Amino acid sequence: MNDHEMRARPWLLTSLGLNLFLAVSWWVAREPLEDTTVVIPAYRPETDIKTNVFVRRENFTWNQIESTNYDTLIKNLRTLGCPEQTIRDIIVTDVDREFDRRRATEIVAPDYQWWKSDPDPAIVQAAATQAQALEDERRRLLNSLLGPGWENISDYSVATRAGISLTGPVLGELSPSVKQNVLAIVAQEQAKMDSYLQNARQNNQPPDPMEVARMRDQFLGQLVTVLTPDQYEEFILRYSPGAQAVRQQMHGMNLGPDQFRALYNALAPAVSQPVYYYAGSDPELLKQQRVLQAAAEDATKTALGDQLYATYRLEQDPLYRSSQTLASQLGIPPERVRPLYQINRTTESELERIRVDPTLSADEKVEALAQTQVDQQQSLQQLLGPDLFDKWLAAQPLSAK
Repeated sequence: MNDHEMRARPWLLTSLGLNLFLAVSWWVAREPLEDTTVVIPAYRPETDIKTNVFVRRENFTWNQIESTNYDTLIKNLRTLGCPEQTIRDIIVTDVDREFDRRRATEIVAPDYQWWKSDPDPAIVQAAATQAQALEDERRRLLNSLLGPGWENISDYSVATRAGISLTGPVLGELSPSVKQNVLAIVAQEQAKMDSYLQNARQNNQPPDPMEVARMRDQFLGQLVTVLTPDQYEEFILRYSPGAQAVRQQMHGMNLGPDQFRALYNALAPAVSQPVYYYAGSDPELLKQQRVLQAAAEDATKTALGDQLYATYRLEQDPLYRSSQTLASQLGIPPERVRPLYQINRTTESELERIRVDPTLSADEKVEALAQTQVDQQQSLQQLLGPDLFDKWLAAQPLSAK
């Protein structure tokens, strides 16, 4: 598409167009009204009869100002004496709305898959590439139309910085007016959040997770008035603190969207409470937090069922996660991760038992610890085979070899 030939959509300019129309009408109306009557001077034979006709200047309409070409539209606005700042606002607003539409329809953002703890790397890369290409195209167009100095901090820019994108088959289909309302609410909330974080930094204090969660909750409450229930649910599942907490808890579980939705709904009464995220030392608040955490654990077990819950508990074990990471780095097949973990878990338990065994002398403990590590290596060599075992051995800290 030729940048200069992009059509200025009237329906997107309705609000600004109406304001401009009123401004132009005021500008026209400020001129003294000129008489429209025909003035006939007294008859004198020696002179010709002349008529003086004055015609009222007609009011302009938006249809006379708009154009299918941005350059022509800008020229028309300048001809009418429209302030440069207003022209800039009109053009930037229209271009931004067009590119908002394209982002919503052309980009599949990673956060659309709100049920995944880790987004698909291919989607992340593709979305970043498409977003950068659209932003480059937008800036080239505005630079060519308005010259340098047109930049402003739009609500879209603020939302992007906050990690919020109105894309996907639900939020991507919001009407322009609703989308603008959502972005405005996001921008207002982010301004409050920035102010809070800045004050915390100035006072050399870490942000209070409970206060951050409370601010987010207040922000989400405002969206109820502008989004339908389905749209609001989509936004909550993507951007609420509770949904983010569930994603972190379910790391490595690979739940489907229906499973995640059911789990979030079960956990919502607990994870939507700001005190769930408390990080202080107040005894009463810690007590409330423990109650919510226990309720969340019970809800998780019920929602997942016994088999998935057992896998979930396994995923919470740091040793299992480290075994997964190491297996991925060394190319160990996924089906061997759990046996690898079980060997490591058995070894860790035995090492801990030996360290605290009061019946063993110091020398006996050293011997027993060394033998336990030898047993671990023999089991791993049998599980992994010579090549993978050598890789595993090379990856161990010197103190562990």
